[in-house]
Amino acid sequence: MPPGQVLPLPRAADDCDPERHGTTGVAKWPRTSQAAAASAVRWRVISRCVVAAAVAVLAAGCTTTRVTQTQRSGIEQELLVRSVERAAARLDLSHVAGRRVALDLYALTGDQAFAKEFIAAQLTARGIEVVPDPGKSDLRLKIFATVLGVDHSETLVGTPATAVPLVGIPIPEIALFKWARNRGHSEVKIFAYDPHTDKFIAALPASAGRAKFDEYTILLAISFTRDDLEEEPAESAR
Repeated sequence: MPPGQVLPLPRAADDCDPERHGTTGVAKWPRTSQAAAASAVRWRVISRCVVAAAVAVLAAGCTTTRVTQTQRSGIEQELLVRSVERAAARLDLSHVAGRRVALDLYALTGDQAFAKEFIAAQLTARGIEVVPDPGKSDLRLKIFATVLGVDHSETLVGTPATAVPLVGIPIPEIALFKWARNRGHSEVKIFAYDPHTDKFIAALPASAGRAKFDEYTILLAISFTRDDLEEEPAESAR
């Protein structure tokens, strides 16, 4: 090699690859990379469509509407009335049969007035004469509604309703299985007193009544209910 002559650098094998160069010698992306990029774009579009469809289905399947213009909903009222009715039907009235009675009812809730009149009607239906004036009665009954209310509890297999932190976007409940239990409970204890001397005479056996209304949800969209609200109360044999 003559002094001062510079040898040219050898070109990389890729530079000589006709698959990566056109006629102008401009480099092209490998075909495998182009296919991978196109596949990734397709999967992103598909995944977004699937997520959007799932959110729409969940939002539609988990919507619950509760409309009430009263302090208690219709189901709550029915549960409470049925439980009081069953408690009154199980009362042992053998100690007061054939006597005129006056009633005083005491409860811890605002349903006291209704419960008093309802129990008075039940006693009248069973042949007990109820008078409003204690001075004209043979016995004065002090009725204590020790339990008078409606309880609610739930069992959920899934995700409860929540909201995205900071953004506040609501996420509906996802119920693979949900069991909502509504129970009406009533318990009555009665004590008999002399209406003139207020002397204690006897304590009647306590009586309790129950009612239920259950709601089931399976796989988001399958819903049904079970209850005993139409069952007739079992009356005491005494």
